[in-house]
Amino acid sequence: MTLRILDGIRRLQEHLLEVGLARSVLALPAPRMLALPSPTSEGSEPASVYERVIVEAEIHDVSADLFVSGHYNLSVAEAFKAVDKFVAERVPHLIQNGTTLMEQVFSPGGPYLKWSEMKTPSQVDEQKGYHRLFSGAMLGIRNPTTHEFNWVEEPDVALELIVFAQHLLRKAKAAELGAGKVKG
Repeated sequence: MTLRILDGIRRLQEHLLEVGLARSVLALPAPRMLALPSPTSEGSEPASVYERVIVEAEIHDVSADLFVSGHYNLSVAEAFKAVDKFVAERVPHLIQNGTTLMEQVFSPGGPYLKWSEMKTPSQVDEQKGYHRLFSGAMLGIRNPTTHEFNWVEEPDVALELIVFAQHLLRKAKAAELGAGKVKG
């Protein structure tokens, strides 16, 4: 179905070019993709993928050995604790952790850490969205992995969650200090 649509668009573009209604054919750039190995290829075992993908020292240092040794739940818990610790160190005057810390630090009403001046709707949406992602990650991932045994048992699930923790860590590193007036 999709190929027929794309072929139809290509034929329309060629026709418009032929009759002089278009000066060039629209050329879209190819999407960039992370090429992970297929499950049957060499180097596809989760530990090998982990070593290629998880590169942030704060996460790698606390979760790599646990992941490689099959302690998936603990490796995920430690990755999210690393995010929590990093954020707490960026705003050391707040004596909080976990969900409460993330709610305060990234609050759209007066963030301590932000990615923009929050002047456009998209900038405000980014702050609101990441506020929820950071808070939700602590509530929905860090807490269960910290308080439950074997909440994450599969290596693929653990790897996905650790990649998410790495993304959050990178966003926290990229954030700038804000005014930090949380509306209460």
